[in-house]
Amino acid sequence: MTAAFSLPFQAPPVRELTEAETVAAFDAEVAEFEAHPQELPALADPDGPTPLRMTQGARAAAIADKVSDDAIRTAIADPDELEPDPAGNGRIRLRRGTLRVVLARDGAVLSVRDRKPRGRS
Repeated sequence: MTAAFSLPFQAPPVRELTEAETVAAFDAEVAEFEAHPQELPALADPDGPTPLRMTQGARAAAIADKVSDDAIRTAIADPDELEPDPAGNGRIRLRRGTLRVVLARDGAVLSVRDRKPRGRS
C-alpha cells in the first residue's frame, strides 16, 4: 500500500520594514559613503560618454519632455535631492532642478520627468 506523504514547508514570516526604518537605513548608507569620499581620476574618454541604459518608457518620456542624455547624466552625477523610491526594490529617486529620475539598483534609468513650467503655445 502506497500513500502520498508530504510535509508542507512554511517559510518564516517576512517582517515588513516601516517607512521610518527604510529612510533611516538609507540615510545611514548615504552617511557611510559621504564619510569616506573617494576622488575619481579625471580621465578623458576618447569615445565620449557611454550610452545610458534606459527603459523604453523612460526613453519615450525623455524625448517627449525634450530632456537630453547629458541632462540625465548631470542629474545622476550631482543631484539636488536623493531619496529611496517608494516602490522599493532598491530604486533611487533623484531630483536636480525640475528634472526627476528614478534609477534601478543596477543603474538603469527607469523613469524621467521634467516638471518645468510650460508656456502657452
